Amino acid sequence: MTRMVKGQARMGLIAILLFGLAFISGIAGGLMVGGFTFFAGVLGFPARAMGQFRKEAPWEAIAAGLFIAWACISFLWSPYDRPDQVWKLAIGVPSYAAFAFAMSQLEGRWKTRVEAALLFCTIGLGLFFVAETITGGGGTMSFKLAVEGGAAAGADLQDLVNKSLGHGAAFLILLAGPAAALAWREGAPLIGLVIVALAVISAFGFATEINIVAVAAALFVAALAYFQPRGILSALFGLVGGMFVVIPLTLPGLIGALPQSLIDAMPTSWVMRLEIWSYASEQLRERLWTGWGLDASRVLGGPAEVRGLSFDLLPLHPHNAALNVWLETGAFGAMLLAFALVMIGGRVAGAPRLSRLQAAAIAWVVSVHTVLIMGSYGIWQEWLIACSAVAIGGCTMLGARRQA
Repeated sequence: MTRMVKGQARMGLIAILLFGLAFISGIAGGLMVGGFTFFAGVLGFPARAMGQFRKEAPWEAIAAGLFIAWACISFLWSPYDRPDQVWKLAIGVPSYAAFAFAMSQLEGRWKTRVEAALLFCTIGLGLFFVAETITGGGGTMSFKLAVEGGAAAGADLQDLVNKSLGHGAAFLILLAGPAAALAWREGAPLIGLVIVALAVISAFGFATEINIVAVAAALFVAALAYFQPRGILSALFGLVGGMFVVIPLTLPGLIGALPQSLIDAMPTSWVMRLEIWSYASEQLRERLWTGWGLDASRVLGGPAEVRGLSFDLLPLHPHNAALNVWLETGAFGAMLLAFALVMIGGRVAGAPRLSRLQAAAIAWVVSVHTVLIMGSYGIWQEWLIACSAVAIGGCTMLGARRQA
């Protein structure tokens, strides 16, 4: 009993500290969440709880591990020469998962304290980003001018401010689902609605359209999951897995079928995105099964021009996770990832203590993360993976209470 209490205290204190640091990190753009979550996962790893896997092997985790291993191995034939991403995937992702697993083991007082820390972090971030939305990023702008010396000026500085705040708002949106569900479960549905409202308002700020799409998708899918928990979660994970296989095969045809009048009416940034996707689709066909190797997107590409504006045909990544996986790890990697997602979905949907609120929160996080990586961010970006792991940790605390 004493050992269990000590373990709970260690994990609880680490989680509370992480949420405090995550609040600061979120305000600063969210990029530091990756480093903090890595150390939290290492220090809070619940080694004693791993004994439960002796009875049943964690096949879902093994499948996900095989995908990560293949992605790391693919670096051997990548034209990119820096192995940074190999270590971030091989060491970082398991650490993020360890933190989420540690949160699932919390009980009693420490669980209640960590839930309070999650609510504090989310509401604090929500109030900050709504204030920044109202002032046009005034606080962040002042910080960059006073502390960072205003390295950029005019529109360039505003772009940097919007990018930082857009990243931080994405973290808020991920946390909003689990936090709102926690408030709702504890008999404060009004607070839960306020949390969702803060996330929605923040999504419309900072010229980051992908956040609007993410929060809209999350609201819709989470509502469905609340009424049909197991069925919707199974379908959601299956759909996401299928997207990684189908999108690279169908996207070129869909882009080619778009009428020119519609393309002419699109914003320039969207037209650039179509050009990037078309180029990435052409490149992945050259190495269909094994891909170009991890981080090859950083090397491939070249100059292009749309409406008189120059841009790179492959700026670090294709801005679409399915294309990213096929381009760098090939069809083999895409099928491994799809298989892992289907297995994880089956385990989640079949969890004996799955509650309606927990299902809604999980659907929220999965929907937000999927939209973000399919339309904007790179699939390997560790800060976003860590942010989602923290949000999933919050979801693990929403299961039905154990019977006495």
